[in-house]
Amino acid sequence: MNYRALAPVAIAAIIAFAQPVAFIAQEAGKAAEILAAARKAIGDKKLDALKTFSVQSSLQRNVQNMQISSDVEIVLDLPDKYLRSETSSGGGMMIMSGGGTSGFNGDRALQKLNGGGMAGGGGMVIRMGGPGGPLPGGNAEKPTPEQLEQMNKAMVRNSQGEASRLMLGWFAMAHPSVNATYTYAGDAESPDGKAYVIDIKAADNFAARLFIDQQTHLPLMVTYKAPQPRMMTAGGPRPAPAAGGDSHVMTSSAARAMTEEERKKATTEAEKQLQEMQRQPPVLADYTLFFEDWRDADGVKFPHKMRRAMGADTMEEWTVSKVKVNPKVDPKRFAGES
Repeated sequence: MNYRALAPVAIAAIIAFAQPVAFIAQEAGKAAEILAAARKAIGDKKLDALKTFSVQSSLQRNVQNMQISSDVEIVLDLPDKYLRSETSSGGGMMIMSGGGTSGFNGDRALQKLNGGGMAGGGGMVIRMGGPGGPLPGGNAEKPTPEQLEQMNKAMVRNSQGEASRLMLGWFAMAHPSVNATYTYAGDAESPDGKAYVIDIKAADNFAARLFIDQQTHLPLMVTYKAPQPRMMTAGGPRPAPAAGGDSHVMTSSAARAMTEEERKKATTEAEKQLQEMQRQPPVLADYTLFFEDWRDADGVKFPHKMRRAMGADTMEEWTVSKVKVNPKVDPKRFAGES
């Protein structure tokens, strides 16, 4: 099935339900049957025996008028560990919930941004004006133990959600840590065929919708709501904003020319912007994760092309280079900073 043909259906939430809602609620085993068939098509017994997993991919991210290339590695150690490592060639770009290391080990967050700093929730993007990461010399108050615990829980929750959305498209299952429930929602139709629609819900307001091709039984896409990315800038004198955007790119020579006083001023400005962002409620948007180019990989079928769109705009494109099923994983990988 052409997964793109289903995109307008998913975005507009136009679902051609197979049966009345009351009857679907009574048919409790329908979702389990569909998911079992999908898992059999993906890897059957080898997928049932999945304990550890790793995938390496190149990623191209579109941020306003820029394209940022990254190398991404994701490592799973079920049932309670997830690690995402991203090395970006963005040149001074620091992406919250993006570049660096994120994930969780049980109830402890694994979070370290390239160049330092602490990631926050809400899908924020922070652009720093010079090379080498964030600017030093800020005056931010040290978080209290209660605030640190809240931040840890938020980061774990965010990583659990991202891991679950990816795993739904890879393995037709959410990450075990979220204790998800699955409900058959109906059928979605496109000119190329039909897809089963499964609703997935869990604690902490996690919700997603999985579309599975009725012919191949392979996942097509996952739809969900999440905050729109938010951007802030810091880094000395700025050129006038380009048409259609309020961000800037500062040259390396300009960054090197900044005095220590200017760097401190820029950092203070960044902190004020961040605090203002945190006071504002996030704006939710409709996202779609597409999964295609399924190939045999280490004994299972795996999508070697993925795409994340916000509405009709593509934000990320993944090209998978290596997949390992049940590799030996060094426990030290999950002993990162919290």
